[in-house]
Amino acid sequence: MPTATSMYPAVSHRVSRRARPLPYLTLVLTSLLGTTLASPGIAQPFAAKPSATAASSDDPFDPSGLAEGPFSEMSALLEVTIFKIDVLTLTVRVNAATAERLRWLTEGRPYSEELADSVAAVMLDVEDAWARQVFHRDVSLGRLTGGMRDTGRKAAEAGFITQEFFEEFSENVPVWFGFLEETGAKKGDEIIFRIDGDRLRTIYRTVDGRVLMDEVAEGVEGRRASIPSFYAPGTRFRKRLVESLIASSSGA
Repeated sequence: MPTATSMYPAVSHRVSRRARPLPYLTLVLTSLLGTTLASPGIAQPFAAKPSATAASSDDPFDPSGLAEGPFSEMSALLEVTIFKIDVLTLTVRVNAATAERLRWLTEGRPYSEELADSVAAVMLDVEDAWARQVFHRDVSLGRLTGGMRDTGRKAAEAGFITQEFFEEFSENVPVWFGFLEETGAKKGDEIIFRIDGDRLRTIYRTVDGRVLMDEVAEGVEGRRASIPSFYAPGTRFRKRLVESLIASSSGA
């Protein structure tokens, strides 16, 4: 089983400073303290395992090669509860085979936790997907890492990842994101996630186009801890992502 320290060497333009390599980063913002969700939008080694899709784009900022239209895209807006201040938008895109599975599960059905569990099961198996989180306001490093830990805990409780994997993540996350210590995340910054088989690429790009993090990791547990973690029970994106699938069947 992969550990939280297993990953490929970092690329040359990475400027983050940390004690250990990154295992996965999608647990970044699914549960920022004091926030809730607004209305949804519709918005293993490589040699032994081929790419999940030959049509996938090599550009991690571009989800082309994935499906388009109903059931291929989910999105949700995170906002501060009291003041209705937008915090970030999450958008997820999947391939055609996954979109068809999601259509079969959700078309014509109302939201329920049982339905959300079924969608989560599909997303746990996804091997070709893309996601982007875009900040709509500044977020401090402490608040960011607190949300990451909370989401990681929920993913572990749901069995998406092991408790050992979560504990190592929780210990190291402030170091991995140390490059945000002085500035925090700024409005317009974005985090990109790309799953290709058991390969996960995570990029942090600032509003002015600087890439502060570009990490590649591989392994089943790292993949399950990435985009699928948004669908773990209790995370703040789960309900709205599933509702966006339901809404897509009516063209809403």
